[in-house]
Amino acid sequence: MEEEEEQIDRISKLPDEVLTRILSFVPVEDVAARAKLVSKAWKKLCELCFDPPLRFVYPLCSFFSSPIPEDIDNDIGSFINGVDSSLKSHDSRLGQLLLCLDLDYIESRGLIDSWIDAALERKVVHLHLRFRPHYGSNLYHLSPKVFGTRSITVLLLEECRFEIRGDLLPDLPALRKLYLRRIDCEEREQEEEAIQKLISSCPSIQDLNIISCRLQKQLHVLGLSNLQRLRVDDCYGLETIVIIDAPNLQSLEYTPGDSLVLKSSGEFLREFVVSGSDVPENFIQSIASRLPNLERLRITCNRWNLIEISDHQLTRLERLEIYCDRWERIEISHHHLKRLDLALTRRQPDDAIFKIDTPNLHSLRYNGYRFPLISLLSSLINTSSPPSLRELDIRFVSRKDYSHFSVLRLQDFFEKMKHCQHMKVHLDTRYNTTNLIIPKRLRQILSPPVYDIKHLSLLLAYDSRRYHRYMIDRILWMCHPQTLSILPQTNSHFLKILYNKLMNKEEHPRCCTSRPIKCWQHYLEEVQIEGDKSKFEIDKIMMMPDSSDTYMKCEYEVRFTLKWRSQPLVY
Repeated sequence: MEEEEEQIDRISKLPDEVLTRILSFVPVEDVAARAKLVSKAWKKLCELCFDPPLRFVYPLCSFFSSPIPEDIDNDIGSFINGVDSSLKSHDSRLGQLLLCLDLDYIESRGLIDSWIDAALERKVVHLHLRFRPHYGSNLYHLSPKVFGTRSITVLLLEECRFEIRGDLLPDLPALRKLYLRRIDCEEREQEEEAIQKLISSCPSIQDLNIISCRLQKQLHVLGLSNLQRLRVDDCYGLETIVIIDAPNLQSLEYTPGDSLVLKSSGEFLREFVVSGSDVPENFIQSIASRLPNLERLRITCNRWNLIEISDHQLTRLERLEIYCDRWERIEISHHHLKRLDLALTRRQPDDAIFKIDTPNLHSLRYNGYRFPLISLLSSLINTSSPPSLRELDIRFVSRKDYSHFSVLRLQDFFEKMKHCQHMKVHLDTRYNTTNLIIPKRLRQILSPPVYDIKHLSLLLAYDSRRYHRYMIDRILWMCHPQTLSILPQTNSHFLKILYNKLMNKEEHPRCCTSRPIKCWQHYLEEVQIEGDKSKFEIDKIMMMPDSSDTYMKCEYEVRFTLKWRSQPLVY
């Protein structure tokens, strides 16, 4: 008798609303991988959540870069018939619906209402609605029925209007993600109240996004015990965010106004992203004491004279990202920092000062118009022995000037960074890159190549076939990586030239016979291509004629394994 009771699947008998409510507390990856194994009912519900969504976008030219259909009137009729038939034929519960419409073409509000009602009747789980309004006209008025659909777990609303009346309060107990962008209300003074009521009706919400909405001075986030991520961006009129009783909030992202005040202990906050022209220079000092467990900080601002961060301010900080249009001095002294991202612009002074003491830094990403300043590299090298840096990602944005990319500086760069296990270099070769060529007069004095670099990845964005072979020679002359990867979006002609140079090199090279430092061809012993995708990409590019489009890009990463001799091959 007891065995029979144990075999009864009681979970399958629960209503779908209850099951959806239970799943709302389960991480998405667990829903996809393990939750569906619990019972038949859960399996059906999980498969529903991950069914291919119904996507209806019209016209594409209003939302994506695509041409306007020649016969757009007939095209509208076909689109409407397609939506009608798809929704009517969907008898079972609806997993996901995306409805993205330009109201200049789909004018019937009643027709749109009927589509949304059909989705709500089928207990839609994931609902994304976006309506581009007529020029100079009002936004689409959303039916309040949407806010009473208990099955919805993800709700994304863009460019529409709604009101929440006292006799029909929102009821979204299973909602996990709410995204509001350019939302309006019938009465301006009711907008903040309507959004507040909507937020309060979502006790299970984990991800809340409010973008470009008109708010009054304060936004209250109260009693959301499951909230993990909050994003408030470009909300006109907002001055204060009040966060109370959100113990699981881990990520906060916002664009501050002139006098934004955060009222929250921040004890559980792990990520903080702030961007805008009005971020004050003392911002880090003002938040440090309230965010004791912060692990990631990202700041985007216009100009700070001094950027100063130390262990005493953010003791647990592991990842720091600074995107500043112009600054003069950076002082970072932090023994827990593991990743540092820096971005420099054209306005960055050449005499900017780096003072960096980060002995446990594992990853550095640099995005700028000039080669990283020597003071930056020297600071990183001198702070740890042996150096801890393992990953380096360098992106050059400059399109016309590579004079800073001198031969001796590049060689010094490889030598100082040789302990990195993985190095990525992104170059724009659209313009004159004659200084990427190694002058013959320098070939006599160059040091031997660097062997310690394990993985080197290259991305050359534009076609410059005249200089590609020089670029290849220069890089391989300076360092001998164990693997060389060509990243996606690299110009296809560069990969073709590289492949030909590597695979068709002379077996007994007779170049450089009179020079003390031999070129890479004397050291390279063996080349192998790793992976089927690499081979597929090479086969595709090798069939490409030399006269083909100069803007063709690599679709997949191509990786070469290189075996080098310790001594050059001389004949």
